[in-house]
Amino acid sequence: MGEIFSKVIPIILLISLGYLIQVKGIMKQSTIDEIKRVVINISLPAILFMTFLEMELRKEYILVIITTFIMLGVFCLIGESLNNIKVIAHPLNPFIASGFAFGLLGLPLYSTVFGAENLGKISILGVGHEAFMWFVYFTALKIRFKNAKFSMSDIKGFLKSPIILSIILGVVFNILSFESWFEKSQLLKGVYETLKYLANLATPLILIIIGFGLKFNEEYMKQSFRFLIIRMSVILTIGYIFKYVIIDRIITPEPLFNYAYFTFLILPPAFSLSIFVGEYSTNEHKEIANNTVVLSTLVSIIIYILFIFFK
Repeated sequence: MGEIFSKVIPIILLISLGYLIQVKGIMKQSTIDEIKRVVINISLPAILFMTFLEMELRKEYILVIITTFIMLGVFCLIGESLNNIKVIAHPLNPFIASGFAFGLLGLPLYSTVFGAENLGKISILGVGHEAFMWFVYFTALKIRFKNAKFSMSDIKGFLKSPIILSIILGVVFNILSFESWFEKSQLLKGVYETLKYLANLATPLILIIIGFGLKFNEEYMKQSFRFLIIRMSVILTIGYIFKYVIIDRIITPEPLFNYAYFTFLILPPAFSLSIFVGEYSTNEHKEIANNTVVLSTLVSIIIYILFIFFK
């Protein structure tokens, strides 16, 4: 219990530090946004590159990636079908019911407790997730609120994404057994150590950013709670049906993957949701989306901490 508690304390303290920075006005929102860009474009790619470089690649993982992509599509379709129920109908339903803060919350939460060496367990789910977000989620947002269509720019955006590039390079270098080169060459060993330093920046910075963003708009709390209940109900129910019926038949269930799967499912919607909604829809929708993401983030962290104690 003491060892678990020592792993949970950094999560609580760093999020609290971020909240304190916000309350005391130590940093501006623009500064936090710049730090977030550094994390997304440098630290997270460093983590994912190293993870896919070092992990054991298995052909079953391809099926898990495809299944994850399909599962997220089902979440989205169920969210859309809920609009047939007048009481809970809302244009944001399909986007609240799908999409996760995989990079900016899933990776740091999982690595803090289970170690960076086991990030491959959750990163496999992340590959399918990133493909879904680029090819379906953001395109559907544009179609819903802006009447736009899928274009080549979406494919280019996917291929130019630092996260996707780092995964692709990690897999290619893994296949070529490039990891051994890092051990033989002092120059490459130095590069690898630099990547480690960059990767280590991610978790503390992300948790501080999350704490800084814990701001609620009371006007939209009722709708946010409704979205939270819808999201958790859809994702946990359908998510575990997919796991027991499909995924567990693809790969043998083992504790670290089971923990990764649970961590993935309880994650809040993508932090970028409110940004895209603000760009394509109304300010009210943007505020509701932001409020829901913040509330879901807080609930996700609480659930995760309780899960760690009682697992």
